[in-house]
Amino acid sequence: MNEKSLEVLDQYDLNIYRSVRGRGGMIVVTDQGDKLLLECVKQDKYYKREDVITRAVKKGGYEYLDTYVRNKDGEIISEAAEEGRKYVLKDMYSGSECNVKSIRDILDAVSAMARLHIALDRAVEAIMSEDNEFVLARGNVAKTIIRHTKEMRMAGNYLKNKKQKTEYEMSIYRNIGRFYAEAQTACSMLDDETVVDGIAKADSSNSLIHGNFTYHNIIISNVGTAVTNMEKCRVDSQVFDLYQFMRKILEKYNWDIDLAYKMLNEYDRIKRISDEDIGIMSVLFAFPEKFWKIVNHYYNMNKAWVSPKSIEKLNGCVEQNVRRLDFVATICAL
Repeated sequence: MNEKSLEVLDQYDLNIYRSVRGRGGMIVVTDQGDKLLLECVKQDKYYKREDVITRAVKKGGYEYLDTYVRNKDGEIISEAAEEGRKYVLKDMYSGSECNVKSIRDILDAVSAMARLHIALDRAVEAIMSEDNEFVLARGNVAKTIIRHTKEMRMAGNYLKNKKQKTEYEMSIYRNIGRFYAEAQTACSMLDDETVVDGIAKADSSNSLIHGNFTYHNIIISNVGTAVTNMEKCRVDSQVFDLYQFMRKILEKYNWDIDLAYKMLNEYDRIKRISDEDIGIMSVLFAFPEKFWKIVNHYYNMNKAWVSPKSIEKLNGCVEQNVRRLDFVATICAL
């Protein structure tokens, strides 16, 4: 994106004061607040789907979203005639990403998630309407856990039959047995009646989640906690959002159970965590997702070269696992 791209802003009913590069595009200061100009890198339908979702969620009661700005023709996608490129303009909240070193920021993010989930519940009818020109993806915790367990087994079999192993491969091979056993334990937990009921309820009620609720997509601003990038919204158990956020935070805090309780209590304060939610969360935490990600990345990528970062991640994952298992035992006892 270059300065020439800013000419597309003439298509909007805005007074432009200044602009600066940032957040993957061009930050534009206007008489109607800060905006973010982005070049379209996907098909139009993806932006239109996110527009329907964010507008519905906003009507559902969650105000702080990076909704699309319409141009003078009422469209969310604008084309620069000379360049032949397409752009979108989004509302932007000035502030900073959720700071994972700040407990206050972490709890603000969890609070925002709970309020977002309430708004998503209210927006289900509008988002799932047959009048929309899209169908949301449907997630399923059970199918995901089973698939990932099979992938771990395939990687283990590959390494077992590989005669010449690098030091990195030997490290994976030495540890994959016990992590695979943990994955099998998670699979067996899927048969629990509470878990089965929770997954079925999420599917039948068209429970909606953000789908990528990470600290990168949370902006702590003066007006409120903003949630960005709703493009991965799908039908799934809402506790999946909570699990994903908690896992990534807790890995940075060596699986601190006190911090986990604070996050769970903050969410429950706003949106009740049911017995079904606890059951599903127990399965998710019992599955060794970090180890699976490392192994799956190795198995599906170029095995001839391994980055130092991959080695660091593997070593950290193995070292943290005793703490993680203690945490899992505590969660499963709730």
